[in-house]
Amino acid sequence: MVDAVYEKLAGALNARSTAFPAVKCDEFYDLVSFLFTPGEAAIAVAMPLGNATVEEIAQHLPTKDIKKLATRLETMADKGLIHIRERDGKKLYEALPFAPGITEFQLMRGIVDERHKKIATLLRDYTRAMIKTLMSADAPKLESFAPGKKIAVDKEIEHKSTIVPLEELKDLLMKTGYISVGACICRHQAALLGKPSDKPVNNCMILGESAQFATERGFTTRMTKEEALKRIEEAEDAGLIHSFANNPERFTNLLCNCYKDRCVFVRGISKSPFPSLAVNARWVIKIKEDDCTACEACLPRCQMDALKMVDGKLVREELRCIGCGLCMWVCPTDALVLEPRPAGKIPLRS
Repeated sequence: MVDAVYEKLAGALNARSTAFPAVKCDEFYDLVSFLFTPGEAAIAVAMPLGNATVEEIAQHLPTKDIKKLATRLETMADKGLIHIRERDGKKLYEALPFAPGITEFQLMRGIVDERHKKIATLLRDYTRAMIKTLMSADAPKLESFAPGKKIAVDKEIEHKSTIVPLEELKDLLMKTGYISVGACICRHQAALLGKPSDKPVNNCMILGESAQFATERGFTTRMTKEEALKRIEEAEDAGLIHSFANNPERFTNLLCNCYKDRCVFVRGISKSPFPSLAVNARWVIKIKEDDCTACEACLPRCQMDALKMVDGKLVREELRCIGCGLCMWVCPTDALVLEPRPAGKIPLRS
């Protein structure tokens, strides 16, 4: 019989998550009961949306032992279940979303042992069950709950990942004060399941304040800007798509370098008839027809199948192009260039 607190945890996770919903099923309970003790699940359920002090969290729990609760919150942070930051000398605690958040922290250390193989298996099983359930004819309504009030604000909340071409990414990294790196959870998970990728693994990055927390807790390793640039160039050479999930108010500054053979996210959008609508695709490839020699060097680099040959001529499907720019760097005649989409550029923030 499932502990009732794990049923409540589904609502608490859905109140925070956008990319990886909590769907009640056996596989969900298997996963969260492995990651959370019942007591930790109860604390996560009790945590208000956003940042809260230990005293504010205690108001929603039976126990009023502040010292004991603070110790348990520290343990949960070490397990990658919550985030801790300091403001004006006070510690503030925030429950993490399922993804980006909890799922990344479970595998970013790149550890290979039985526990992490178990986590990889549980994540795989839950992902399959979640997709099957959500695509069924009678898909359930996802419940969402967290203590505290929800206040409507005149502000757009961005939930899509932004595709960032190489030169713009370099500029972003040079403006970022704190950068840390860990294992790509998709490729590391695949390796744990016996299906290693031939692509580089240690290039999943966290930027800014989020990176400092991840480094202090041992999930990632701090990098200099120069080291980060080198790692990004290696990812570019390997044909990896740079994807940035950015929402500073919700502990999200995650830079992924993805390839669809092992990445659920990229593989999913590649199957869409219009991949550019599934992400923030702020750029699009333009073909300079007079310079193109139809050498086809660019075709293997496009994971969205946005480029193809028609009657011996290279053509582009605009709605399939996500503006990653991977194709342009292998063009021997510089016939491919990125240009902003009509909607215009949206500045990146770290």
